[in-house]
Amino acid sequence: MTSYIFPTTFYWQFKAPNAQEFIDKIDAVAKEENIDNSPFNWGKECVIDRIPLKWQDWVPLVTPSMHLLGKQLGKKFQFWMFDPWINYYKRGAYQEVHDHDRQDLACVFFANSGEGFSDFTFFDRYNATLSPDIKQLVEYHNIWGLKYEPGDILFFPGSTLHQVTQHKSDTVRKTFACNFNISVAE
Repeated sequence: MTSYIFPTTFYWQFKAPNAQEFIDKIDAVAKEENIDNSPFNWGKECVIDRIPLKWQDWVPLVTPSMHLLGKQLGKKFQFWMFDPWINYYKRGAYQEVHDHDRQDLACVFFANSGEGFSDFTFFDRYNATLSPDIKQLVEYHNIWGLKYEPGDILFFPGSTLHQVTQHKSDTVRKTFACNFNISVAE
């Protein structure tokens, strides 16, 4: 007998082709004096600082990874990138469980990592449909984290629930994030 447990989300994670260039640009912008949380109408349930960015300045850095994603999927698609931001996690910062409603893809680029850094975790939004007994029987877990290194880029459907755990380092954790809508070519 063969048994399978199918997670209800999927994601793509790989080293960005231009990882060092991406990290260098984030490091140049991710400064305390650039923090401006006022443009964001989300994040009232978290503790995080953000730096707003303009998509026109960042789409050239994301495009090589989008092309690599399309190659991995064997599909051609057009994409529209919405204004990105840098997440600036100081000690104690975290991001609550959330999704990126009405966006086809969400993207996170990890600029650094280290001891005590926050974890990035996904949640199974359909967790409530399984009984406690079946969860115990199959050793089901509705939360799963991923390992990341500086230069990794992550793409996942915008409807996927995810969070960032509390940051426990004095080194600021810096990530670039943005959303996309896509149109698959025939």
